[in-house]
Amino acid sequence: MSVDERRRALIESAFRVIADHGVEGATTRRICAHAGMPLASFHYAFESRTALLSAVMETAVPTDITEMLDTVIHDTDVDNADSNSKRLGMQENMERQLTTFFDLVKADPGRTQATISLGIYAHNHPELQSYGKRMYEKQFEVAAVALRIAAERSGVRWSQPPETLGPTVIATTNSITLIYLSTADEEVIRSVMASAVRAMMTYVVED
Repeated sequence: MSVDERRRALIESAFRVIADHGVEGATTRRICAHAGMPLASFHYAFESRTALLSAVMETAVPTDITEMLDTVIHDTDVDNADSNSKRLGMQENMERQLTTFFDLVKADPGRTQATISLGIYAHNHPELQSYGKRMYEKQFEVAAVALRIAAERSGVRWSQPPETLGPTVIATTNSITLIYLSTADEEVIRSVMASAVRAMMTYVVED
């Protein structure tokens, strides 16, 4: 394996081990075993466990959000739609995006659990705090992009900058993740998503 291949394999294994054993339990020995590598090969890819964890946080938020943005569509002719149709389109877009996120959580709960665990762990470890902060900043940026594109495609605009509203979206997705991991109560999650959409719609104005 090349160094890059080794790094990618260790990062992916770290996600899985953290999901199963928590960050504290994600030892280099355990991560290497999951990746099918001898422990001695670890330092060919990373100089320390801290370096590996920082790399995991750097890749926790996908830079390619095409799949999510593909869900942001408009089902009506925006140029000829009335204001009610545009607002309805925006509401449906937000509902669709949150549903898509929830489907991703259900398909791979371990990964989202690992991401949240890493954020908490980083907060309590000064050497990783900047990486944890950046991980959430990336999430805010992704949410802002989705909000901006959804508004453009629905023919409306936001009364506040999408960058200001992005953290609210991430607070909602974190709630969805934690509720699902703790209770798997889909009815409660649907209620949370509906409440979040209603709250976000108060910031929607006609373009």
